[in-house]
This record gives sequence, structure tokens and C-alpha cells, in this order.
Amino acid sequence: MSLSSYLLRRFLRNPREALRLKRAGDEIGGYIAWRLYAELQEAGLLKAFEERPWWDFNDKELARLVQDILVEEGLARRSGDTIRAVKAPERPEITTGEAADMIPVLDKALQLLPEVLESGKKPEYSRVKALTAKLVGSFGVRLEFEAAVEVSGLDKLPESSVVLDVFPRVGTSTATLLELTRAGILAVEPYPENLEVLEGLVKLQGVGDRVRLVHAAPLESMRIQERVDAAFMGEVLHWTPSPQMVLRAVRNHMKRDSFLVLAQTVYSSLGMKVGLLGYLLGALRLPPTSGELRSMLRVAGFKVDKWLESMGVALVRARPMVTFV
Repeated sequence: MSLSSYLLRRFLRNPREALRLKRAGDEIGGYIAWRLYAELQEAGLLKAFEERPWWDFNDKELARLVQDILVEEGLARRSGDTIRAVKAPERPEITTGEAADMIPVLDKALQLLPEVLESGKKPEYSRVKALTAKLVGSFGVRLEFEAAVEVSGLDKLPESSVVLDVFPRVGTSTATLLELTRAGILAVEPYPENLEVLEGLVKLQGVGDRVRLVHAAPLESMRIQERVDAAFMGEVLHWTPSPQMVLRAVRNHMKRDSFLVLAQTVYSSLGMKVGLLGYLLGALRLPPTSGELRSMLRVAGFKVDKWLESMGVALVRARPMVTFV
């Protein structure tokens, strides 16, 4: 797994921190693969994957993702639409605090795998709410958002600018924008319970002069009374029922010379394993492939002018091409 350009810059500034963060990511990826294999083995599903094609499971997309992860990790080989396990992974040693902090989340999320795979039904949100908050507020997501702000130029916007913060949930994106930019923030959130969390964040930090909160449910029907200078979407597209429509709605509220910033998990390398966790905890679909993400942006009226991809994450800056009514 190569260092991202952002981690490379961190390496130059603080080599020890950069290597520790990379090691934490490697440990989390290794642990997910180990725990995934163990859960499948305990539930008798490794044998089922040898006998049944991915499309024979109730959650077909999840079954396909599981197959892809096992094959990419070298734990299984393909045989048509089935796979055959070839070796069991060793439990990785966890040496970083960041990885250790995530282990309870990984364990509880992956324990849901057999149930979701066979039933096709995910647990109620109330059952996994705390785990979801922990996942979207993790060190990896925060690092991803920090990188997106830096490489996109959001941190260069003047104080008079307004950034549309789309679906901030527990406020990881909002907190990042507050810390790393000077702009005002217009946070659009579809869930009332998340708005309460955001209101607490704004009150705690005393930033009511910089942050405005808007309830919009569903996101694709958002209506705000202004056009913004930039928009930020951090891990949003696979958590919404209509990602293409959300992109169009965001586009409708942007100025002609504005830009969109995406920090988005994609269907490759570590992104598949992190995407597995998100899917089990409530994401409505699997992360898009790089090609699918580019297509979404193009159809929604955006032109990509910067694309950095590493470790299963795409950091994208795109500009609106046309005006939708």
C-alpha cells in the first residue's frame, strides 16, 4: 500500500507521525480481512461460497464484495462465480492507538455479516447508531477530510466565502472545515438527531457566527436561499438513496466560479474493506468504482480538474459546467 501524496507531505514534515498513520491503516486493513475470514468460517459460509455463486445470496452486492476482498487478499481463488478458500490469514498485531481504538467497531460490525448476507436485511439504525458515529468520526476519515481540504484549496478561500457542507452527520466534516478554513459553513443535514449533535458542536466551540444549520430531507430536495462558493461532500454518495440527484441538487446551489470537493471511498484496495464496514452499518450501497464516480460527476454537470486516488480513497475537485433549473 503506497503512501498518499498527503501522507508524503506529512512524512516530510513529521516522518514518525506519517509512518505511524500508515501503519495504523495497514493494521486496520489486515484486521478486517482476518475478522471477515473468521466470521465466514465460524458461520459455515466459506463452504457456502464454494458451492453457491454470489448472486445466490439474499444480499448479492454484499456477497460480491466479500468475494472480491477474499480474492484480493489472496485468501481465496475464483472459480467462475464461486470462490475457493486457499489459506487462512493470521491475526495481525495491533501496535497503534488509532487501530486499537477501532477494533471494537470492526468486531461488532463484522459480527453482523452472516445475518445481513443471508437475510438481506440490515440492522435497525438504533442498533448500530453508536458504531456508525464511531466509524464516520474515526481518525482515518478525519485524515481523509483534512487531505481533501488541503489539496483542493478550500483552505485558501477568504472569510467572505460560504462552503456548503453536505450531510455532515456527527460533524467530522464541519469540525475539519472550521479548523482548516476561514470560510463560513452552511451545513445541510437530513436527520434531526444529527442536527442536535451539530448544534451541540456549534455551541461547544462558540462558532455560531460561522456555522448555519439547515434541515433538508431528503438531501436531493435541499432548498437554500443562496449560491455557495464551494461545496464539500465527505463520504456521502454511498450513504444516500439517490447520489446522482444529490450531486445535481448541490450543483444547483453553486456559483459559476465555485468548485465541489469530494472525499469519497472507492471500490478498490482498502476502500473495499472500509466500504464493507460502512455497508454493514447502514450505507445504502457499496462505494462506487473510480469509473462510476467519474460518470456520476459528469452526468451531474461537473468537470473534474483534480483527482488524487490512493488507499481506496479519491480526493476530487470539480467545477460546475452547466446550470440546472
